Formats: sequence, structure tokens, C-alpha cells
Amino acid sequence: MITKPINTNIITGFLGVGKTTLIKALLANKPEHEVWAVLVNEFGEIGIDGGLLNAGSVANVVIKEVPGGCLCCAAGVPTQVAINQIIQQAKPDRLLIEPTGLGHPAEIVKLLQAAHLQQVINVQTTVCLVDARKVSDSRYYSHDIFIQQLQIADIVIANKAQQYGEQEQQHLIELMARLGRANTPIIKRDDYFNQKEQLQQIIKLLTRRSDQARSNFAPTLKSSLLLSRTADQWLLPMVTPTSGDDKLQQQLAEQGYIYKTNQGECCFSYGWIVDSQRSAVFERFMAWVESVKSLNVIRLKAIVITFDGILSVNMVDDKLTLDELDDALDSRIEIISGNPLDGDTLQQQLFECY
Repeated sequence: MITKPINTNIITGFLGVGKTTLIKALLANKPEHEVWAVLVNEFGEIGIDGGLLNAGSVANVVIKEVPGGCLCCAAGVPTQVAINQIIQQAKPDRLLIEPTGLGHPAEIVKLLQAAHLQQVINVQTTVCLVDARKVSDSRYYSHDIFIQQLQIADIVIANKAQQYGEQEQQHLIELMARLGRANTPIIKRDDYFNQKEQLQQIIKLLTRRSDQARSNFAPTLKSSLLLSRTADQWLLPMVTPTSGDDKLQQQLAEQGYIYKTNQGECCFSYGWIVDSQRSAVFERFMAWVESVKSLNVIRLKAIVITFDGILSVNMVDDKLTLDELDDALDSRIEIISGNPLDGDTLQQQLFECY
């Protein structure tokens, strides 16, 4: 039984800006006695971010994934079902919601502030991460969702601040002023300096009540192409992304992999789940990554079991980041592109890595 509404924060931002990395850092610095839950929404179909958040798991943290499109689609059914499951299974003190970078954040705010959720959800500070280097790029400042993410923010975090200078920061300030949000606090976040102190500052900011003046700001954007789903099709089970879906498990067992595609908001995704019994050759896989990089894709992210260990790959705007993980249930690879790709050829080349 719910005795008080769950303190809830939306952490939004465009593809590859660092939302999952920030959330992972916040979880590692949360109050030890509190239970936190994270609702992760991905544009791609297979779900990778939940595995990244679970890597090196922190006590009293629960992860829930909703893959395959925006949380607000299908009349908000995915969000409502996921929140109900989180409440029943975790009873968290705080809920962090990470929408897909291609989702409709204003619609998610509107959904969470609906009358039937008033006794369940207490919407507190909404955070938008932004890479200030993108502000002058027309692909971003002319994109409805990028603008909407900034408009709904109670605070803006200028992420990766060590990589840009005063001019980029000024462009961000000027854009916020043009959007009528000149008073929105902007925090510069440098990944390498004063990290723990700054994370504690951000956690304190999360506890503030959300700006109710923007509760009326909820424009209806063009419909996504991803509306014909049932609640079950949207949801992956709690914490372990594949263990609860018998059909996926059967398919994975029979052919050793699962291939899924998606499209919407002028983007296309191509994703693979590969059985844990199959290991990739590291050098071959990295050569495949370089071939994908040459296609000028928006994003590539992966958790891959190799003969040399478990590899985490994150590529945004041709910038490649590699890391090593301790554990993975399977290998997961996802490509997001602004143009349609030859998925069959990509798959054939990927499987040559095994």
C-alpha cells in the first residue's frame, strides 16, 4: 500500500549526451538507506542501458526497462504499467525516469502529472543534459524534441564541459533565453574534476519540487510510428532483461541470436542479442565497429562478450568509448541511424566476428 507519493525525477537529453552515465554515478552516490528505482526507456528494441546500469550494481537499486519507443506512446500505457510494477516490487524512495533521447518529454511530464497519478507520483526536479557543442548545430536547435527537452527542464546540466569553451556555453545561455527559460539554472559538469562533490549537489537539487508553471506546457508532437503495442510488448522484466520473456528465450536458444529493427522520429534502429555461449573475437569486432563508424550513424552502443572479457562500447558522433564490465547475461548491440541501413549486410559482417 502506498503511504506517500514516490519522489520522481525525469532525466532527459538527446541521444548520447550521457544520461545513463550520469544516472549510474548518481546511484553510486545516493543515500545508502534509500531504495532507488530507475525506469529506462530506449528507442531501440533490445535494451542495453539496463545492463550498463546493473554493471557493478549498487545495493537498494532496481532497474526497469521499456524498449522500443517513447514512454508516452500508446496513451502512456508503458509508463503506467512499469510504474505499477516498480511500486509493487520495490516500493522505492525515489524513481528516476530516463526517457529515450528521441521521446516526447513534455508528454511524459503531462502523463506523470495526471490526476490518477497524483497519489502515486510526486514530480520533483526535471533534469536535461545537453552537450553545448551541439547548440549551434541546426540538426539539434531545429529539432522539436531537443528544444522540448530544454523547455521542460528545471535545471540544465551542460555535460562533458571539459570538451568545450566559453563560446559554446554562451550559445547555450542565449538559446535558453530565446526559449523563455533564461532563469533555468545551468550546471557545468566536468567528468574528471570534483565529481563526487558535484554529484552530491545534483542529488540535493533532485529533491526540489518541479516548476509547476510548466505543467501546462505539453504540446502534442507528431505521432510516433510506434503506437500499435500492448503493454506486455513494451516491457522487459525487472533487472534481468531477457530471463522473463519465454518467446525471446526460445528464439535465442534455437538460433543463437535475436535481430530487431525499429523506426520513428526520422531515425532507424538495428539491434542484436547474441547468446552468452558465443564469444566475439575482440579485434574482429572492433574492425566491424570501425566499418559502422564509416556509415556516419548517430549512435552505436553495445555490451559484447569477447574471448578477452566483456566489452562495453559507446559511440556518439564518431567518438568511441570502450570500457570493461564484470558480467553480462548476453551480448547486445544497437545501431541508431538517421538513414536506413542494410541490416542484413550489417548482420552478416557482425557474425563474422564470432
